[in-house]
Amino acid sequence: MAATRRTQLLMEPEEFGRLQAEARRRHTSVAELIRSAVRGAYLSREPDRKPIVEAILHMRLPSMEWKRVKKEIEAAHADFP
Repeated sequence: MAATRRTQLLMEPEEFGRLQAEARRRHTSVAELIRSAVRGAYLSREPDRKPIVEAILHMRLPSMEWKRVKKEIEAAHADFP
């Protein structure tokens, strides 16, 4: 899709220099690097799952042996007609 709106962004020279270096490493423009970051941070449809995963990991849930879990699942499914 062709860009249809223009915006102006003022940055500290050091920050802009770092963006230029990153754009060179990625073989893209600073503008595309910024557009990509905005899409990823604010416009993506996928929710940020990292906080969810971190919360689950901090629950310290007990670990179970797969054979036992499989047996429990199979037993539960056997109860359904």
